[in-house]
Amino acid sequence: MSQQTCACPKCDCKVTDRSVEADGKLYCCEACANGHADGSKDCGHDCQCG
Repeated sequence: MSQQTCACPKCDCKVTDRSVEADGKLYCCEACANGHADGSKDCGHDCQCG
């Protein structure tokens, strides 16, 4: 399986086995999957999210 990049436009993290699927897209973390909604956690990876 090839490495994919997080679908979040704010980051370029690679998706991992801990990734979250939402709307048929893969995100590297819950925050990205939730679109960084108010009150959500920051991205758990080394990226420019939030």
